[in-house]
Amino acid sequence: MLKIFSISIRLASPLCPKTYMGDILKPELIWVEGRCYRVNDPTTEITAFQEHDLYENETTMNIPEDEHEEEGFEVKQIDNDRYTTSLHVSKHYIGYIIGKKGAMRSRIERDTRTDIKIPRQGQTGDITIFGSSVANVKAARKRINTIVMSMRMKQRSTHFISIPVNGQLVMKNFEKFKEEVLKRCSMCRGVEDSLFIKGSKLHVTVGVMCLMDNEERLHASKLFTEAKEKIVMPLVRDYLPLKIRLKGLSYMNDDPKEICVLYCNVHEEDAPPGLLQSLTDSLVDYFYKAEFMRREEFGRDKVKMHVTLLNSKYIDRSSEVQSGDVRNFRKPRITFDGSEILEMFSDYDFGVTELTDIHLSQMHTMGSDGYYQSTCVISLK
Repeated sequence: MLKIFSISIRLASPLCPKTYMGDILKPELIWVEGRCYRVNDPTTEITAFQEHDLYENETTMNIPEDEHEEEGFEVKQIDNDRYTTSLHVSKHYIGYIIGKKGAMRSRIERDTRTDIKIPRQGQTGDITIFGSSVANVKAARKRINTIVMSMRMKQRSTHFISIPVNGQLVMKNFEKFKEEVLKRCSMCRGVEDSLFIKGSKLHVTVGVMCLMDNEERLHASKLFTEAKEKIVMPLVRDYLPLKIRLKGLSYMNDDPKEICVLYCNVHEEDAPPGLLQSLTDSLVDYFYKAEFMRREEFGRDKVKMHVTLLNSKYIDRSSEVQSGDVRNFRKPRITFDGSEILEMFSDYDFGVTELTDIHLSQMHTMGSDGYYQSTCVISLK
């Protein structure tokens, strides 16, 4: 007889748009060592010491082996045959490293011949690894980092690297564009004021990441500052102030009548073609090697540089909730008909702005200037 074991799950609140009845009635299943498990919703918030049988088994299966090794840490020798190193791990990932009843930690210790000390729940401090050789200690550290990276990729992004393009001229032309679109394309399905991003938030997204605590934010800020000297300045120093022109419209999906995101193209001005692409790709690669960021998906190996102008996720649907129409609120993301916008404004020129700084920005948090709140800024002035 087939035995199905269920992993404990938490259901989102009734109004959560990411919870669908179909997901509950037909959950994703996974087979592990002859047993069938129902998989948790990966968007569900993770508590500090949550235990899942699933992660007793190999959590590293979806993370490709890389040729690079983590840099910037030290393995100390305690005595003739004992070595140690320590690493910070956010409390959100500790449970996965321990595993149910300590199974994952025991497996890593057994496989790498090390002893791993983990702070108890409610305590602060780093994970400390002890081993009889440098190689063993490094191997255990790599296993822990791979587990953290695997789980980090399933978390909601909290931060992103952004290039602001909200110069005065660009914002002025953007407001003109918005006014013209609403005047001339108001009869197109879904085209309304709430679709438009605020001019002060115009930016190029380089890449996103999940930073779960202050230690991770400090580490990411340190990496970001290092990247200025190692990556950014060597590429752009000879072309500063680097000018960026925003011109031409495009969209993310295949049907111009069913658009989710309409964006503006980005070009260098008075600089070698591809310079911005090299800059963004290099930054992503730097943070990818530090295990904070994933590479581009959907078959692309380069950052898709764009400046979002209209996005259907901005549409105000609060009236549906207030009216009690939860069924409508749960509907999949809506689209709008942008075919006339593309026809009328395909070559619209928003003007030129200068690349003055690059930000490590916080998701969904605005600063006093109307731009995203920054965790760290590197200035190119």
